Amino acid sequence: MKATIRDVATLRALKPLEIATYLRSQGWRQEADLNGKASLWLLNPAEGGDFDVTVPSRREMGDYALRVGEVLETLAHVEQRSELDVLRDIFTTTADLIRIRTPSRGAENGTLPLDQAVSFVERSRDMMLAAACAALTKRAFFAKRKAQQAMEYLSQVRMGQTEQGSFVLTILSPVPPELKVAQDNLPLGLEPEDPYERHVARTLMESLRALDDAARDAGISGDMAPFEAAVIKGVSANLCDAIVGLSAVSPGDGLDIQVSWSRSRPLAPETPRGVFLASDRIPVIQEAARQFRETAALEDVEIEGAVTRLDRGPEAPEGEVTISGMIDDHWRKVTLSLGREIYSRAVQAHEQRHTVRCTGELVKAGRGYRLENPRRFEIVITDDAG
Repeated sequence: MKATIRDVATLRALKPLEIATYLRSQGWRQEADLNGKASLWLLNPAEGGDFDVTVPSRREMGDYALRVGEVLETLAHVEQRSELDVLRDIFTTTADLIRIRTPSRGAENGTLPLDQAVSFVERSRDMMLAAACAALTKRAFFAKRKAQQAMEYLSQVRMGQTEQGSFVLTILSPVPPELKVAQDNLPLGLEPEDPYERHVARTLMESLRALDDAARDAGISGDMAPFEAAVIKGVSANLCDAIVGLSAVSPGDGLDIQVSWSRSRPLAPETPRGVFLASDRIPVIQEAARQFRETAALEDVEIEGAVTRLDRGPEAPEGEVTISGMIDDHWRKVTLSLGREIYSRAVQAHEQRHTVRCTGELVKAGRGYRLENPRRFEIVITDDAG
């Protein structure tokens, strides 16, 4: 017996434009506007023909839930599916729906221990943030300070209801609907670019596929090279850490990530729709994350601390300066080279015991760290200095 939706609150939650977008994506066409109160839609005969539905235009209408229920009933009949399935698809018409599933035998009833569930949600967020950063620029490691656009995107992402089938977490990544543009209006006949939100979801799935391939190849060769080559496809230490954390819920069962692309913005058939990361990939991915963090240069890192060592020959154009500062919540010694004029300012700060601040690219050098391309070196004068 197929479920019938009668809950008024649920039906009222559907928006008229969401219903219209779904109908258009399924081959329906708007036949008439009914005095601004509703619109009449007909199913294209080529799509299975001769059905009509009336979509109310405003949720404030008294019979809105009743009319939406009739639309669901007709769609379920036409598509030979349950109203619940149709309802779920309409809700996600304007979003890419990402499903993260851990096929754990301990979660067959769709539940997890609370601590594991919290961790699962946090690592899912980390995975989406890694994809959002990679959609802007490809790096082996993203430092704590993330791009503003990535953070703004993350604030729009929503967590949907969990689903049955072990434990399935759903993430709704909003995407603007596609609006057709006449080819004559495009420069040089180019196709319009995807919006950033869709670019993030595509980057996620492409980077997961590349991560799976890299873990397989690196496991066979014992070489980091496959992971390094996959950075250009969006693989990073951040993505690796997120996947390792997600798999920790069920270490021996792997991780399955699927996406249902929004009907409002179609994609080419070859676009990845799912990746399964087998459990034997996880230790390789974990080691790759460690290697990335150890060797990747961090761009635009600001180091602040005390000058603890100075070294410059009498005629040398540059001098070596060591600053003791905080990196990833640990005190580290960072060495950098400064020109003669700025080096003299470091000497001054050292003599007067002032804090200094400098920005550059942070790289691991042996057992320590080095700040390449140092810039914006300044002495920080505090109220209690001296």
